[in-house]
Amino acid sequence: MWDRYLSFFEARGYHCYALNLRGNHGSRPVSDLGKVSFNDHLTDVREVIDMLDRPMVIGHSVGGLLVLKLAEQIELPAFVAIAPAAPRGIISVTTLRVFLPYIWTMLRHRPFLLKRKVMFAADLNRLPPPEQASVYEQMVPAPSKQGVEIGMLGIPVDAKRVVGPILILTGTDDKLVPAAVARTVARKYRADFREYAGHAHYIMREPGWEKIAADIECWLAEKECV
Repeated sequence: MWDRYLSFFEARGYHCYALNLRGNHGSRPVSDLGKVSFNDHLTDVREVIDMLDRPMVIGHSVGGLLVLKLAEQIELPAFVAIAPAAPRGIISVTTLRVFLPYIWTMLRHRPFLLKRKVMFAADLNRLPPPEQASVYEQMVPAPSKQGVEIGMLGIPVDAKRVVGPILILTGTDDKLVPAAVARTVARKYRADFREYAGHAHYIMREPGWEKIAADIECWLAEKECV
């Protein structure tokens, strides 16, 4: 999902790494994917960060929530959260409706993947149809334990402890994490905010992604120089 951003930022002098979190294809194996917790994946990210020299981090959706949690725990030059899942205290009714049919699967901690029709409508709705299909074919099941942790219990992120510059981006047509939710998250965590008309949840690959990547690069360059 990050191939275009990797090429874009590497061409501008950044050393880029895309994390393959535990339980995913080719990464650290787990005995039960469904029971992988949010903190397990947070630990994965922290381990990679500790290997690097104060990196700037970018995350999408649940990865965006990981970015917010990181900003609560450590100080880095910059944090970018793209269409982040909402932390505890911010409710997204739209998101809950999408995942409601999977509630029993999540409570049993079974791995799950949104059905094709649902994913096309809620997540990939602004991708061209041929790319919707090719992207969906590469998707893998998610840990349902995280669905419970994020959607029912909520992941706490203390705004008073969040440090470092944060940029939050969203699309006006996001049917999974609505722009209004991202706007609320940005206000709570005193983040810079960008909203893009005609874009949705899979904003990193949608037509016109280059403009958004360029905006991120411009923002990062300013933070890098401070």
